[in-house]
Amino acid sequence: MKPQTELLLYQLLWTTDQLTRPTFHNLSSSFESWAYSSRLLRTIHRLEDEQMLQTQGNSLDQVVSLTKKGRKLISGTRNPEKEWEKEWDGIWRMVLFDIPETKRPLRKELRKILRANYFGCFQQSVWISPHSMDPINKIVRKASAGLGNFTLMESRLIAGEKNSDLVEVTWDFNQINNNYEAYIQHLKNCQKRDLFSNADSIIATEKKLWEKAIKLDPLLPKKLTPHGYLGRKAYQLRKKILPKLIKTILSNETSSFKKNTV
Repeated sequence: MKPQTELLLYQLLWTTDQLTRPTFHNLSSSFESWAYSSRLLRTIHRLEDEQMLQTQGNSLDQVVSLTKKGRKLISGTRNPEKEWEKEWDGIWRMVLFDIPETKRPLRKELRKILRANYFGCFQQSVWISPHSMDPINKIVRKASAGLGNFTLMESRLIAGEKNSDLVEVTWDFNQINNNYEAYIQHLKNCQKRDLFSNADSIIATEKKLWEKAIKLDPLLPKKLTPHGYLGRKAYQLRKKILPKLIKTILSNETSSFKKNTV
């Protein structure tokens, strides 16, 4: 995705959820004139064709907003807050298999599917998740068809073991926290940089670091997250700082447009 497209979609997601023509006292041009001068018109039209954006209103008071498709593209399919607040029923879902060396590609593909669905690797042939198997049951069964020794189970810890200990040895929270720490540091550093001249790299790096962190994080329910987990801190900082960064970048761009029209 091009930086300008990224910035536009991020503005719509993180600020007012709408894009309107700047309303300066001495500015009376149409939305199209402003968008064209600020190099956004072509991007807006393309994203409309791709059903990422929708426009309403007349040429003077036109409003651009995200569609469901556009919101999904820029925010992803996982909502950290919703995942953390999910109630856990205390049951672990387990996938157990013993796939021979002669079927290594199938074994590798099955592990890839489990990892992509945020299962944790307790052992190479034992993967667990606190979430229901229903959303991926068919996918896993199809991938494991004909493999023989393959079992899906539900279980609880009953002999005094702690769920927190199981989490610690199943997911790599040291690496997860390292990823979030890198993201947090980037946001803090952004506040000290020239936002206008570095807008493209700031947005590109922010998105890259966030996606890297969220991809590895299983987003476990609150009661299962280990002590020192940085996911919530990073997300709250993102909600606080990212809108300010985007508004600053866009206000600088709009100011440049104003100077060129007076």
